[in-house]
Amino acid sequence: MNDNMPSISRPRPPEVKPIIHNNVRYEQDMQSYSHGGDQPGGYLVAIDPKTNKRIWMLKVYKVTVHDDAGVNTPGCYFRKMKLMSGSDEIEVESEVGGKYLVDLTKQTSTWISGPD
Repeated sequence: MNDNMPSISRPRPPEVKPIIHNNVRYEQDMQSYSHGGDQPGGYLVAIDPKTNKRIWMLKVYKVTVHDDAGVNTPGCYFRKMKLMSGSDEIEVESEVGGKYLVDLTKQTSTWISGPD
C-alpha cells in the first residue's frame, strides 16, 4: 500500500457532549438527513430528556454539498459546544473553526467569527 495515496474517508467527527439547560437536552444531530435536514452536519437538536422526543432542530451553519457534481460531501460537524454563562445561548464551534451563537429561546443562529 502506498502511504502517499489520499484517503477516501475522513476521520470520525469530534465527540461533543450534549448540554442540558432548562430541562432540555441540546446536542448535535449526527443523523440530520434522517430528520429532514438538507446537509451532513451543522444541525443542533433540542430533545425532551424524559421522553427522548425531538422538540426542534436548527441549522446552525451551512455545509456546502457537492453531491450533484459527483463528489461525496463528508460533512462538517461540531468541534465544541458550550452554554454561555447567565443566558439562554450556546456557542457552537464547527470543525473548521467557525463560531456561532445559538439563541435557544428564538431558535436562531448568528455567525460570530472564523470561517463561515
